[in-house]
Amino acid sequence: MAEGLFNLLMILPLPIWASMLLFPRARFTQNLVMAYWPYMVLGALYLLFLLAALASGSMSDLGFSFTALQRGFANDWAFLAAWAHMITFDVFIGVWIFRDAKYGGLNPGLYLLLTFIAGPLGLASYLLVRSRKNKTDPVRIVN
Repeated sequence: MAEGLFNLLMILPLPIWASMLLFPRARFTQNLVMAYWPYMVLGALYLLFLLAALASGSMSDLGFSFTALQRGFANDWAFLAAWAHMITFDVFIGVWIFRDAKYGGLNPGLYLLLTFIAGPLGLASYLLVRSRKNKTDPVRIVN
């Protein structure tokens, strides 16, 4: 069951990533990146997994040491909650890059692909390029 839920978590954000990468100018992509419902769906799954992990009792002694977290994430439900957390933030960062790049006149494709594959590396590379491009631009407020 846990593997099926993991696969669901992997499949759910794919339409968002595919539309941003393959159809960046399409109307449905613009509607999708402005929608709140993907985060609500992923957030609801996160909450369900978190509640299931807490109900299983394996997270009752969860602390913030390496071994305590390692023990806690050995539980299927806790792992799924952590994965839902990461997937949700990766999608959020991807959408932010997509929207911000459009505003700043950058092509987001490579940074979206990096974010999809390696999360923080995509964000870091985008921020680096963005900061270099904006050195000559006037100060602006970004969404």
